[in-house]
Amino acid sequence: MSGLSRTRLLRLVSLLLIGGCLLLVFSLQVSPALRPEPSTVSADHHPPPQQHDDAVIEEDTSAQLHVENRQTVNEPVVKPDDEGLSFLSVTHDIAIPAAMPTWSEADVLALRTMAGQAHVADLFTVPETIPDFKVITYQQRVYKTLFQYLDPLIGQGIDVANDPKYKDSWDIYQKLENVLYPWLRPYYDNAFHLTNVTSGRGIVMCVGNGHFQYAATAIRTIRQVLRSDLPIEVFYIREGDLSPARRQYLESEFTNLQTVAVVDRINDFYTRFSGWSLKSYAILASSFTEVILMDADVYFFQKPDVLFDDAGYHRTGTLFFYDRTLFPGWETGRRWLSSFLPTMSSFVGRTRWWHLKSAHEQESGVVVIDKRKSLLGLLSTCKMNDRREREEVTYKHIHGDKETFWVGYEMVQTPYAFIKSYGAVIGGLGDAGDPKNVCGNQLHLDVDGKPFWWNGGLLRDKNKWHDRYLTFTHYAEGEDWHFETSCIKETDRIHEFTESERALALKYVELDKERRKIEDMIVKGEWTASSRKSSPPLIENDDVS
Repeated sequence: MSGLSRTRLLRLVSLLLIGGCLLLVFSLQVSPALRPEPSTVSADHHPPPQQHDDAVIEEDTSAQLHVENRQTVNEPVVKPDDEGLSFLSVTHDIAIPAAMPTWSEADVLALRTMAGQAHVADLFTVPETIPDFKVITYQQRVYKTLFQYLDPLIGQGIDVANDPKYKDSWDIYQKLENVLYPWLRPYYDNAFHLTNVTSGRGIVMCVGNGHFQYAATAIRTIRQVLRSDLPIEVFYIREGDLSPARRQYLESEFTNLQTVAVVDRINDFYTRFSGWSLKSYAILASSFTEVILMDADVYFFQKPDVLFDDAGYHRTGTLFFYDRTLFPGWETGRRWLSSFLPTMSSFVGRTRWWHLKSAHEQESGVVVIDKRKSLLGLLSTCKMNDRREREEVTYKHIHGDKETFWVGYEMVQTPYAFIKSYGAVIGGLGDAGDPKNVCGNQLHLDVDGKPFWWNGGLLRDKNKWHDRYLTFTHYAEGEDWHFETSCIKETDRIHEFTESERALALKYVELDKERRKIEDMIVKGEWTASSRKSSPPLIENDDVS
């Protein structure tokens, strides 16, 4: 081919290529089939970007709520700037926990390093003699992070025991649980089962033969006067702690009441229950999800049911009450807390303990706990009442179980709430004390400052006088107590009971006098279920809410 022919051929090819491109561009501009207008897109199949994002967010939120509903524990997250917290703080003292790190698979790798072996030793060993509360706090905080890491995974149906991604964390969790809470087995496979076998709300009382005289009357006031039908579980330790006749009396005399031996639900080989140590475990082992723990000698001015309506309880899953202000200058509490708590909630620095104003902080005559919200704090409280812990450490620093509730919650930084009112006194002017002072037993007020419940029973002093009842004429608030006579020295906040409040208390006294006759029959072996008369009628009491 000549040079001229080759040049003409190249020009022709170029023109054809240019023409094809122009044709393609023209077709894209005018053909609806190749470039549809936005208005022709179906919204049913292709939602606008914003609608799509909203749908995804709504779906994610729904999935998150579904997982939370399937979790064992949904511990509230309480922060200083939470909406409504400043208003709630008018009536309650709220413990806002210090922030804690969360568990991740990186922690598993860290424990495998040589440096991590020191942490492994702290986590999985037990002191030969005296329990180390600093180590126990560390163990329980790691346990909490593991629990909260695994709980939503289990809620999603993931088999964490066999899934290669989570198996190592599950193994660490199980091993740590065996170290901290060996008394769970064989009755529970693990702590994730503790709330799966519970439901509803109820009252828990711990009663032995010596407490029966108080409990029998207290329960009757709840059923017959206050007309509360909350189910009741009466816990005793083991056979012989509460006689069969007394158990039969309680179960046959009162509706919706069950007696339970705690050793049938908690392994007593480790706990060796006695006295106060039973109380926190009874909450844990009860069949209720939401629990009112009340002492056998507690009496209410209002239906106990209203405790579940308390705003502080709803916010944190707990409700605690303050004890009397006693023995100022007591430094042990502050030193002890400082020895094992690396971080503390916002509450500790405001306590009477911290400011050396009182050796007593909490009164555990009534404790309200929602195990779906605060199970991890409750487990920590139980740990403080375990045999070695209570005998070697806890009860050497505090009087019984009382402070173990809020201190146990501090160990794992679980939120809790106190009604902002210190223990008052119920009784009468000069009743076995200074005639200018109100003397008697410890009274607790509600958020409105009205009488709510009292501890110590109906007698003026159950340890001194077995037939001398309180007069129920006055109550007083204050922080200057005369311990020996149980009187509040301040006279500026003395109140007279209303007619209805005093009438209510005197009804309780009459019921207790009847109870004495029944117990005399039980002691003599003369009482049987067939000897009881028909169920006593409800007592008219229109003033009880």
